[in-house]
Amino acid sequence: MIATAGTAPLSRSAELQDRLTALSIEFGNALAAKVKEIRRVWSLVPAAPSADEARGALVEIHDIVHTLAGSGKSFGYPLISKTAAPLDGLFRLVTEQSQHLTREEIAQIEVLIQSLEEAICAPRESISLDDVADMPTESTEHSDATIVLLLTGPDDSETPALQDPLAGFGYRCHVVRNESDIPPEIARGSPGILFADISVTDAHLKLARKTPALSHLPLILVSARAGFEERLKAVKCGAAVFLPKPFDLEDLVDRLGSLDESKYERPYRVVIAEDDGPLASFYQLTLEHAGMETRIVHRPSKLLDTLSGFDPDLIIMDLYMPECTGLDLAQIVRQFPAYTTVPILFLSTENRLDLQLRARHLGADDFLPKPLQPGQLISAITSRANRYRDLKKLTDRDSLTGLLNHTNILRNLEREMSVASRTQAPVAFAMIDIDHFKSVNDTYGHSVGDQVILRVTHLIRNRLRRVDYVGRYGGEEFAVVMPNTDADAAQEVMNKLREAARELEHKADQKTFHVTFSCGVATYPQYKTPLEVAEAADQALYKAKHAGRNQVMIAD
Repeated sequence: MIATAGTAPLSRSAELQDRLTALSIEFGNALAAKVKEIRRVWSLVPAAPSADEARGALVEIHDIVHTLAGSGKSFGYPLISKTAAPLDGLFRLVTEQSQHLTREEIAQIEVLIQSLEEAICAPRESISLDDVADMPTESTEHSDATIVLLLTGPDDSETPALQDPLAGFGYRCHVVRNESDIPPEIARGSPGILFADISVTDAHLKLARKTPALSHLPLILVSARAGFEERLKAVKCGAAVFLPKPFDLEDLVDRLGSLDESKYERPYRVVIAEDDGPLASFYQLTLEHAGMETRIVHRPSKLLDTLSGFDPDLIIMDLYMPECTGLDLAQIVRQFPAYTTVPILFLSTENRLDLQLRARHLGADDFLPKPLQPGQLISAITSRANRYRDLKKLTDRDSLTGLLNHTNILRNLEREMSVASRTQAPVAFAMIDIDHFKSVNDTYGHSVGDQVILRVTHLIRNRLRRVDYVGRYGGEEFAVVMPNTDADAAQEVMNKLREAARELEHKADQKTFHVTFSCGVATYPQYKTPLEVAEAADQALYKAKHAGRNQVMIAD
């Protein structure tokens, strides 16, 4: 929605409320016609010339009733869901068992349809967004290194001493004793990470709790005491990480890297397999408000095409759809190795435990009961998608840097080239190699070499877009996939990275040294397959090395 002159733009929650209200009104306007259609088809059942035609009429009614039961409350008509639910269960039983209706069932259905006809007169209720928070506005400021705020009290000498060691890993550290020590960019909303030692006292945490610029930042707590009470205190303080002292600096850097990486992760991607158009739009609006990317599939036969170019973190689907059931569709998805671990959630009015257990056995991960409110949907999807990503990192990521490993960076190159083939957009692939890295290891040792790799990792991740993929190709080599980027643009980006890397100071044995890197760039569609792109970038890197290093070359 665009604000007119003299009006303030709506908050994202207000905009969501307006769009869901429009869907709610549209749903309400169609209610009378749907219930009238139920009555019309029901009147044809007794006069049906054959059992098959009678069953076809019952299936038609069930489709409408199932939609009303699963969506009424979501659209602000809870009485519709309440009265349609028993009809949904009764018609499902009858159609599944292909049995004749008894007199008692006919009488019961008649009463329930009458109740549904009365329910459409109930007033529409507003859709609650009480549990839905506005997404924070992303800061336009950009920092070359993640800011770590070292919260410290008057008797804490160990925390400030971390400033130089962490700077060696590419972090900008600020010792914060009071509000005046908070860096201006943090005060303006830039991301950062808080660190505090609570071995003696947690009084210095009051600053983090009462300062809006700090209260939302992830918090790492350390303590010399590591018992249950201290860990519970950390949980109650909202700590993302708790480390017992003494800890290795590398452990702290690993935890900082994990928190830091969340800034660069792509939004959760969710595929919505739902044949009911308004309900699919309801899910899409709600999840996109929460910052997720979505794709809607109305026909089960189109699901595989959507999955291949989207790389979802989660699939939600209705249990009952045209063409096939959700159970059948889940089994088809699980036939593909790439999707064997992607969570599948059924959104359904189905409450039979035996069927839910069977669904889990056949590939489903959970059931979410329809109808759902926006906050419930966001919470359920977020928790499961986050868990899926955490598990994927164990197999998809390089253990030292946390970057994508060799296999997965190439897999993402292939995926982006598949998308680009449909959108006619270019894709750039860059290979980076740290110059004379062997001499770094030979001169300063492998631990310093690892520190150099980590610092270059932070530099690359911090300077690239959220849509770019970064991987560790092997040893001191990195690879970057840049969607919608041509060769010239990729070369410009890589040259800026190269210049920034040259300026980084690395320290070892009280000495300071610098490293440079060479880079080769190749692009699709100039090269047609992932293998050709990767080999061309490697050849360009080879030429950059032989031309004197510390430069970026584009594949011919």
